[in-house]
Amino acid sequence: MKLYQLYVFTQDSCPPCARLKEYINTLSEAEQAELKVVPFKAPSGSLTALAESFQVEATPTLVVCHEDLVCALDDAGDEWCDGQESLVEKVVGANKIIKSLPSTLDAYTYAHPEE
Repeated sequence: MKLYQLYVFTQDSCPPCARLKEYINTLSEAEQAELKVVPFKAPSGSLTALAESFQVEATPTLVVCHEDLVCALDDAGDEWCDGQESLVEKVVGANKIIKSLPSTLDAYTYAHPEE
């Protein structure tokens, strides 16, 4: 089971972001379902918490992260688990993202099943 998330950080009034979104719309439904297009900035103008956590500095940016499950025992011996995402890959710029997206989808998702 692949445990990866593919985030595409975009913002309004960003021509490269618009071009990338147009490209994403040409992908199959399975491919589009694997991409989470998320805002770079909050309505207040500050970076979103997700953009800050992955140190995204420009748009568009593709971030691939791995979902880890971190577990620990408390003093009573009970196990507590939390999900944690760790950065695997970051691609900045519409042209670079468009060029790398087919191989990225192959590597990290089930959007392209083996025949």
